[in-house]
Amino acid sequence: MNGTNVKETSDVRTMPEPFAMVPPVDIIEGENEVTIVFEVPGANSKTVEIEVLDGIMTMTAQSTLVRNGRAVEFKRNFRLADDVDVQRISAKSEDGVLTLTIPKAERARVHRIKVE
Repeated sequence: MNGTNVKETSDVRTMPEPFAMVPPVDIIEGENEVTIVFEVPGANSKTVEIEVLDGIMTMTAQSTLVRNGRAVEFKRNFRLADDVDVQRISAKSEDGVLTLTIPKAERARVHRIKVE
């Protein structure tokens, strides 16, 4: 090996790729916001990531669950409408349930006009 201290070995242990799962969701549309409720058992606020890029919201959650010897990772993507106020999206995680509240932009809200 030309005098180097590098040896090939089959004992190198690598973590297997996570077991990817699509979490079930409930989508509730209100007058001023949309609420998305994800079921992500074994995940919590420290293991959840939510990103919005080019109108696509991606939720990824690392779970403490294991399936087929691999850690479970929940992942789901949504295309957001142009009338979503991305800067005001909020998220809360409790007991394996992730709740996102996505406010509608003012122009997308229902405006009722009183008829006299």
